[in-house]
Amino acid sequence: MSSFENLLGLQDIDTSLDQLRHRRDNLPERDELAEAQAAASAREQALEASFASLSELKATERTAEDEAASVEAKAAEVEKLLYGGTVTAAKELEAYQADLASLRERQEVLEDRAIELLEQTEPLEARLSELRLALDEERARVQEAGSRLTTAESLIDDEIREVESGRAELLGGLDPDVVEQYVALRRSLGGVGAARLTGSRCEGCHLEIPSAQLEEIRNAPADQIVNCPECGRILVR
Repeated sequence: MSSFENLLGLQDIDTSLDQLRHRRDNLPERDELAEAQAAASAREQALEASFASLSELKATERTAEDEAASVEAKAAEVEKLLYGGTVTAAKELEAYQADLASLRERQEVLEDRAIELLEQTEPLEARLSELRLALDEERARVQEAGSRLTTAESLIDDEIREVESGRAELLGGLDPDVVEQYVALRRSLGGVGAARLTGSRCEGCHLEIPSAQLEEIRNAPADQIVNCPECGRILVR
């Protein structure tokens, strides 16, 4: 058995770790959480927009009510002058009567407007109640999805720790220089730094090695690092 045989075991372990980490990064629970968070965010935006509309409507309603109250106060003053007996001149009385009629008409318009605005707030308030309930449901969904994701991640993390423990044990029997080269090759060659030589073919790149180079590889000392001339991976003979 080649002294590099354990290197293939390390490669298998590292491949398993890559697969586990890929599974962890692509858990369906992660997509479910993202979907729930997006839905909750959309509900929050809708709630904020509806609340802003309601606030603006109520502010307009208050303005109309305040203006109506102000006009009513002015009308009361004119009415007091008109019927208080202090004004006797016909022309002045006639002018006050015209002012009073104009003020009462304006007051009525403003009060009607305030009522109209009040009626418009009712469906908006109902809509806000619906949105608040929906948002509570979406937040609960986010919490549940987050809990499922945490559980799924924890299970994979347990697997990763177990595999990493086996990796640490295997590393103890490997030449550090070999491991260093293997790690560098693995990083640059898509996760595979070592491959078995089967016949004249490298199982890493699946290419046939020319006969002259193949002969050199086979004649190399057992403890010498040899690399595939096609892909550069460490060959396990």
